[in-house]
Amino acid sequence: MKILIISDTHGNLSNLKKVLEREQPIDQLLHTGDVIDDAEEIRELAGCACAFVRGNCDIFSREPLSRDFGLMTHNIHMEHGHMLPDSFNSIAYKAESVGADILMFGHTHVPVITTVGDITILNPGSLSRPRQANRKASYIIMTLDKDGKAEFELKYV
Repeated sequence: MKILIISDTHGNLSNLKKVLEREQPIDQLLHTGDVIDDAEEIRELAGCACAFVRGNCDIFSREPLSRDFGLMTHNIHMEHGHMLPDSFNSIAYKAESVGADILMFGHTHVPVITTVGDITILNPGSLSRPRQANRKASYIIMTLDKDGKAEFELKYV
């Protein structure tokens, strides 16, 4: 299973179109917020199951602030991140408190793939307004093998 994790597109889908062209086929798209008004267009472009959460800029969105769901052997917690604590230890504690082994968030526009104990913490960065040192738009590809083993790859546009 191949899952595209993105965040903070802020109404600019040009890099998403490039990513989808490069990464297709994908089985699922997860967007960690600040979609603005483009959720339906993203669904159409992706052509697969999509899940979104509301970011701090998604004023009129009807998406939830967070989502908890299972993917094969994993329990995922997804939220935008503007209400998360600053430290990875505290973020891992949040994941544990909701029974998740993977926590996905956005908001910072800086990509992260890290682990704290048994918790994997993911931030795909931003496809439209990157803030890390190289200023490259970024996303994460999550692959799950037939046994549910997860691998994560940070990629740049």
